[in-house]
Amino acid sequence: MQSVRIDKTFLFAVFVLVVIGVVFVYSSSYYQAMRRGVESTYYLVGHVQRLLFAVLFFVLGLVIPYERIKKLIFPLFLCLTALLIITLVMGKLQFGARRSLPLASFGLQVSEFIRIWIVFFFANFFASHPRIASTGQGAVMTILIGLFIIFLVAVQPSISVALISFLTLVAMLVYGGARWKILTGIMATGIAVFAACVLFFPHAQARVASFLSHPTYQVQQSLIAIGSGGFFGRGPGAGIQKFLFLPKIHNDFIFAHIAEEFGFVGSLVIFVFFWELFLRGVSIAQGVQDEFPRLVVYGLNATIFIIFLVHIGVSLGLLPPTGIPMPFISYGGWSLAANLYAVGLILQISKESDR
Repeated sequence: MQSVRIDKTFLFAVFVLVVIGVVFVYSSSYYQAMRRGVESTYYLVGHVQRLLFAVLFFVLGLVIPYERIKKLIFPLFLCLTALLIITLVMGKLQFGARRSLPLASFGLQVSEFIRIWIVFFFANFFASHPRIASTGQGAVMTILIGLFIIFLVAVQPSISVALISFLTLVAMLVYGGARWKILTGIMATGIAVFAACVLFFPHAQARVASFLSHPTYQVQQSLIAIGSGGFFGRGPGAGIQKFLFLPKIHNDFIFAHIAEEFGFVGSLVIFVFFWELFLRGVSIAQGVQDEFPRLVVYGLNATIFIIFLVHIGVSLGLLPPTGIPMPFISYGGWSLAANLYAVGLILQISKESDR
């Protein structure tokens, strides 16, 4: 018998991570706010505002039937493509990149939703054309469409978001049952495109060169924070790196802040919650009978966990600095909105799961 209620375990894990995020955004940013001459709660208030905005996306994911989104896959492709091209031409220029369109007092970052479209696109492809999808010839055009929209993100340039989108594409090929020959080819293509982007964009080249030779200043400070945390951490509020030693600590390096103040134990708690979230997502997908929603849950669940792993990898110096926030915990933005939308969709489909 199928369930008619959302998966409470999955929802609880997300809720706890969001609450943890509110706490650590404040503890990591209050000093920076005071140094700017504003209230110590400046970043906290901004985060809560963005969180409330992201909750609207969560509700949209929960209440808008996924079948309706399925019917809009092609119109959404045209819309997203147009918006990405407009962003390249008219987007706000920051640090040599155009990644967002000016919209009221904030920018619209369309690229964060590309990974969600990729999940729907490939889920529909594998569910609707299982025989064609298993052949190399049948999958080539579909993969090229996915790579095209990822390319539009990469040339903003937003290499980090493009990387997450590409890994999401690979995950969908795995879940969809693509042959290893196809997976090998797409991985080789991805590596070649990544190498070309690194050579073409100076800032990406500098990051990779620095990663291969020695850690950047941010990564060095991140490692100091993690190392000084030890097993139990310095204690709540006792972290040092937040005193402007580690830039963007409330966003790109919030894991380092958690590790510094709560040590290995606190880091382990965060990992356990994300691992439980991932396993619960897999369980929900396995309990869904229809192929399309099953693949949607697999894909959305995978992309959240991929982002988490990339954030941890950057903080530990295992990956080049990419500017990827930790899901649900880092200072809010369009990434948070996209992730909560994905959570809403997963919970909507969990009503059909018999697990």
